[in-house]
Amino acid sequence: MLKFFRKHARGWFMLIFMAIIIFVFVLYFGTDRGSQTTNAIAIVDGTVISESEYYNEYSKMTDMVKARYGGALTADMLKQMNLKKTAYDNLINRQIIIAKASDLKLQVSDDELKQMITTMPALQTDGKFDNYKYKQLLRYNKLTAEDFEASQKINLAAGKIETIIREGIKVSDQEVMDLYALQNQKINLNFVQISGADITRQVTPSTSDLENYLKNNSNAFRISEQAKIKYLYFAAETFSPAEISPSDIKDYYNRRKENYKNKDGKPMGMEEAKPMIIKELKQGRGMQNAFAEAKKAHDTIYQENNFDAYAAKNNLKVQIADFFPLNKPPLALASLKDLTQQLAGLQKNDISKPFATDNGYYLIRIEDKKAAYTPPLKDIENDVRQSYRKGEQDKIAAEEAATMMEKLRKGETLNKLAQEKGFKIQETGLFQPGNVIPKLGSHPEAMEMLLSLSLNHPYTEKPLKINNTNVIFKLIEMSTLDMKDFEAKKETYKQVAMNLKREEAMKSWLEGNKTAMIKEKRLKINKEAKDL
Repeated sequence: MLKFFRKHARGWFMLIFMAIIIFVFVLYFGTDRGSQTTNAIAIVDGTVISESEYYNEYSKMTDMVKARYGGALTADMLKQMNLKKTAYDNLINRQIIIAKASDLKLQVSDDELKQMITTMPALQTDGKFDNYKYKQLLRYNKLTAEDFEASQKINLAAGKIETIIREGIKVSDQEVMDLYALQNQKINLNFVQISGADITRQVTPSTSDLENYLKNNSNAFRISEQAKIKYLYFAAETFSPAEISPSDIKDYYNRRKENYKNKDGKPMGMEEAKPMIIKELKQGRGMQNAFAEAKKAHDTIYQENNFDAYAAKNNLKVQIADFFPLNKPPLALASLKDLTQQLAGLQKNDISKPFATDNGYYLIRIEDKKAAYTPPLKDIENDVRQSYRKGEQDKIAAEEAATMMEKLRKGETLNKLAQEKGFKIQETGLFQPGNVIPKLGSHPEAMEMLLSLSLNHPYTEKPLKINNTNVIFKLIEMSTLDMKDFEAKKETYKQVAMNLKREEAMKSWLEGNKTAMIKEKRLKINKEAKDL
């Protein structure tokens, strides 16, 4: 159970909240069975769960979460909640509950249903059932009274199932303490970093070694497709109008006056804003004219294949860029969006569409191309040797770290081993265990590994690879817990621990019954959540 608490220790507030959301949507609002289509994602005891039901469930759940969090809701939070998978599971779990309630012959009386609905807090006004709120709830969720009451019978039946599942669950004082400790106790670590750069052993590859390495890692040394180009630049400044009329300035200001404010944040008058307006109008019209000229040039050159002649006739400077890899364009063209992809699709003598920049347009002609290739070893031997050595040194460093871990498990000390190898021992200082480790950075497995440490078992099971170094940890200190704070919060933590265990029990029950019903051919899955 401690392992289970460790798994959820950092996210239990979210877990409890999401459990409430899941419970509410599985059992409170239900789904609209009238929306079934033949496009079933699953069939449970002959009952079809349709894609339209899934999208309806997902939409309701998303709306509820947005209403709960408002502007505080971020894309990362939505991703963490994984609402699409939850909506999918909700629909299937709902039908599993219905099926098992039927198997167990759990009955819900009309009196039980009435008592449940009339005492719902959401339907109360001054402590009494409010029929108006009831009708509002039905309209908001697009349910008839019959559908809603049917879903509440399922809710009551599920509650009875939950009672059966959960009534044997207990939480010990030690489990409550463990959960509190996981949330509040800080740790201090010694650590040693071992990287390929620390390996002094000479790595001397043979020619055969280098040839095999190049063959197996050819993409790392591959020269990208190259192009030689000519291009024209149509600058907005060149094609901008010399003057802007007073009427244009006035019209532009009236349409955008809210954009012009002085340093104090006060609105500018038209005369004060006039220099900015003229600059913006010249830039905008210059860009329009530059595009028109670039487009005219493109169409003419495309038809007549007269790039140089057209440039000479129109006093345009032809610029040349000798062969360059398409993924590393010349500095002058580096800001052009999608340039690599566009040039990759052009062949010799082809002309590009006009490419926009902030201040003008480019028109590019392919003069020649060289296909991508991997150079022979003799041309890049030094690069291949350097890469080979680094790879081998990284491998030796990983082996060195694994060997040290093995010796530590057998009783040798970190100080002794680090001294023998000349490795520096560093200290994190006290911090709350998580995926980010002071002085090192982040790793997705860090929290789980760190939470497994104790003063009796101070070493992780294996080195952790962070920023291309192999890191060995030793727990050297755990902060003292505030027992007064624990006693003050004990009941809260006890309830959290109970909810965690109950949710896990319910999840296990649902997963077990799902597996059994699939085996018994009572449940057929047509589409997984990832396919929706």
